[in-house]
Order: sequence, then structure tokens, then C-alpha cells
Amino acid sequence: MDLVLAAAYLLPFIFLAAFIGRIDTRFVLFVLWGCVAAIPALLLEPVLASAFQSDIPTAIASITISPLVEEFFKALPLLILALAGIYQKDREIFFCAMASGVGFAVVETGLLASTDLFEILIHSFSTTLMHGCTCGIIGYGIVIADHFDRRAFAALVFGFFTLAVTVHAIYNTLGTTFFGVPGICTDLIFPVLLFFMLLACYHIDLVALLTHRAAEN
Repeated sequence: MDLVLAAAYLLPFIFLAAFIGRIDTRFVLFVLWGCVAAIPALLLEPVLASAFQSDIPTAIASITISPLVEEFFKALPLLILALAGIYQKDREIFFCAMASGVGFAVVETGLLASTDLFEILIHSFSTTLMHGCTCGIIGYGIVIADHFDRRAFAALVFGFFTLAVTVHAIYNTLGTTFFGVPGICTDLIFPVLLFFMLLACYHIDLVALLTHRAAEN
């Protein structure tokens, strides 16, 4: 039982290893950052929710505040490196973003107030894909922005950050809207679809494709 429970918490690493096909020092560092980033994010969320509670209903505050705070902290080192102009290979940015999201999911699952193995497995599987993919969206935005005019960098990255926050908010909304079997199915299907969409983006050189199309026109 203990081994199965440990496997449930380690499930995120299996997905990430399958996604990037390798594990190296940078991967480990970004997973550790994701774990560390979960601490200030999870501590800050209830403070901000309390501050806005008088103006915004609690349920809406949790849906709007959590995605903003969590996506910011998960992607923070990538944003700092990008703004500092430190060059990274496109696919490295992508898998580092995924690694940060997975590290965040590990801590979140570890704090889950449940002893039910099935619930832990579902939560670990679902949130791993969701956190990894939403941070991956921001990483993908950085990749796209790096290949365009530097003056448009902030706008492009902000756009992808907004997209990641929106996807995260949709996931949270679905999780609080559906219960029982429909809720479980929703929590599983939505991140899986998101994962395969991001996997396609990972394997398709969209930047080269866009550049080629632009040259043709």
C-alpha cells in the first residue's frame, strides 16, 4: 500500500520523463523550483482571497486568484531568464516549463487532505498534466516571442500568460462545477486533451512554419 501511495506522488515524474524523453540537471532544478514556488503561491492565495472577499464571492476569488498567482510563480525563472536575454534552446524552454509545473503539482498533491488512494491517484494524474501544460503554454509563448521583434516580446508573453491563466481557471471551474463521476471524467479528459495539444506543439516547429509562410507571402 505504501509503495502504491508513493507511486501516486511520483506519477508526475513519469509523465514528464515520457514527455521530454530525458532527465538532466536542468530538469531537476526546474522541478525543485516548482516545489519551492508552491510554498509562496499557496500561502499567498488565501491572503489575497481574504483581501478581496468583501468585493468578490469566495468561489470566484479562488478561481480567479489561484491561476494568476500559481502561473506567475511557476514561470518566474523562465521569465527572468528571457527578460535577461539569456539564450536557451526552444525545446529546453518548453520542457523546463513543464518541469516547473510538475514540481508544483507534486507539492500540491502532497498537501491533499485525503488518505483515499484512488482520489490521490486521480488528483496526481490530473493536476500534473494541468500544471505542467499551463506552464508549458507560457514556455511556448517565450519560444514564439524570442523569434519575433524584441519590442513585441512583453505583449506576446503576456498574451500566452493570459492564455495559461484562462486554461487554469477553466480547469478549476470545471472541478468546482461537476461532482462524482462527471467531475472525475472532466478532471481527466480536459488535462489529457490539453497534454496532447501541447505535445503536438512540442514536436512541430511552429516558428519555422510561420517563418516559411511569411516568406511565401
